[in-house]
Amino acid sequence: MVNTDELALEIVRVERRVREIQTKLHRWATDDPDRRFDDLYNLVCDPGFLLVAWDRVRGNKGARTAGTDGQTVRQVEVGKGLRCSSTSCDLS
Repeated sequence: MVNTDELALEIVRVERRVREIQTKLHRWATDDPDRRFDDLYNLVCDPGFLLVAWDRVRGNKGARTAGTDGQTVRQVEVGKGLRCSSTSCDLS
């Protein structure tokens, strides 16, 4: 079982870091519209970014709608053996 207080604090900490990076990227793009961002792969695969993205997808109004891969949040949770509440996810 995952400690929900620890997970909630970790999500807050990671969300803050993700928001800071997103703000920085936005500022750079606004300051220089011709700027190219060649190495975003590291951000896309970063566990913190993935955690924030999953938390946002799981909590949004469209969570019951399938994504581009045809999977709903529930199907992913069942397929991966996750039991999720509003504050945590545990492997079954």
